[in-house]
Amino acid sequence: MSRDPGPDDEILIEMNRIGGSMEVRAISTSDGLEIVFTAPSNAPRGDVEKLARAKLAYVRKKSEGQKMQEGEGSVGPQKPGGKGGLIA
Repeated sequence: MSRDPGPDDEILIEMNRIGGSMEVRAISTSDGLEIVFTAPSNAPRGDVEKLARAKLAYVRKKSEGQKMQEGEGSVGPQKPGGKGGLIA
């Protein structure tokens, strides 16, 4: 069974060990979106890749939501539930 290719079918992953943890950088080749996160140094590569794909999808979805809000005449991104904020 074939499936349609998703935006994160090919990602580049760089892992740098720093003590007991790894700094992980993942870049989606389809749109150049980059994320950075920290994982345990003994985490299996498959788990790190799965987490990277999930984080890329989350960030992409979140940025699309902000674009929609900006298009609706709001001044900037809305703070969900009054938590968080932006520093300009």
